Amino acid sequence: MALLLALGLGPAAPAFAQSESAPPTEGAAPSEAAPGFEEGTDEDGEETPTAPPQPKRPRGRDDGRRPLPENTGPIGVDSPGPNEQLISDLNATRGEITLGELIDEILADVMAELAIRAPQKLSPMAIRQISLGKNIAPGFAKRLKAALVAQLQAATRIVVIDCLECEATRTKIVDGQWVFTRGLTSTAELREIGERIGAKSFLDVDFAFDPESSALEIHFQVVAAEDSRILWADTFRADETTPMLLRSSESPIRRRDRLRDLEMLLEGRPYYGIAASAGFMLLPYDDPAEGDITGASAGFRIYERFGEERRWMYGLDMMGFLNTERLAGAVMSAGLWWIPVRPDLVNPELRVGAKAGAFIAGSEGNAAVFQLGGELLLRYRFGLYVYALFMTKSPFNGYDLGGLGFSTGLSWNW
Repeated sequence: MALLLALGLGPAAPAFAQSESAPPTEGAAPSEAAPGFEEGTDEDGEETPTAPPQPKRPRGRDDGRRPLPENTGPIGVDSPGPNEQLISDLNATRGEITLGELIDEILADVMAELAIRAPQKLSPMAIRQISLGKNIAPGFAKRLKAALVAQLQAATRIVVIDCLECEATRTKIVDGQWVFTRGLTSTAELREIGERIGAKSFLDVDFAFDPESSALEIHFQVVAAEDSRILWADTFRADETTPMLLRSSESPIRRRDRLRDLEMLLEGRPYYGIAASAGFMLLPYDDPAEGDITGASAGFRIYERFGEERRWMYGLDMMGFLNTERLAGAVMSAGLWWIPVRPDLVNPELRVGAKAGAFIAGSEGNAAVFQLGGELLLRYRFGLYVYALFMTKSPFNGYDLGGLGFSTGLSWNW
């Protein structure tokens, strides 16, 4: 009924409740019998019916339990499990769900879907049209649009642009008839308006309500402004009989991640990872005969993520270097990396960063090392890396070891 009122479909029905009679208190005087049930005889001398005897209540505190007659339970029906019982308790406690709660939960599902997609493909976005069912008040479209814009701004990185042309009504004469059009009606208009207001995509919403089952059905569709290509589409359904735990099975992805971060922070458990690598390294060396020193490299790293979206990483890196004929050593360093593109579930993850440390080779060739480069994590374990390095000058076997070099290779990430 709350949904019907919110959608402007009809007046609310009065609520009727039947109060339970209070049990008689212990020690109270017995009440008089109702008329027609008094003990005695009638005018003819025959006994009149008396009220059925009431069972005696036990003394002591009433715990609310009463003996049940036998064979009253359902036959062949298992007792509900803890999840079903929780759902039943939620429904019994609430009694009704408001329209605003249903819309907020559906929009949370939508925002969770849009948040995992690359924002550069969707943003900026404009709302092209909101279609309402025939039994919905037309003014409800403004409320739904306001809720959409608020959720998009708060839960995603999508920039929302107000499209005035999408709601404009135009008139023109075609074959001697006056034709009215509203909004954007062709791909050419969509492309033109998109270029004019700077929108890359448009959002269409189809809102329907079934008053018999009190069920909502909202269809969302995002199309590209350039060629009307559908970038994403989905349909969400909800009603006041399904509890919040079922309706929100996927929506709390973002909130669940934040809750996990808070729990890990309170318990002192950082969000960390490890990586192993193998590749090739060139160390600058001014030997006029043999030149720079090249060799194989193998490394290990442990790092921790931090930041609001865990797009910053700090870690400790140890990499060994081996040239069986000329040099063997290790690079011990600390690094800081940043993920410039927001990670998603589809595209590779790009990391750019810098490392600073020392090259240790023994009694000679020890030097400070600074590295600058990038890494590309392919979904989900393998990765590629390339770094430019600078080593300070240090003597080694009669020549100076140091200058500009590089390292590259493959990584395996956990």
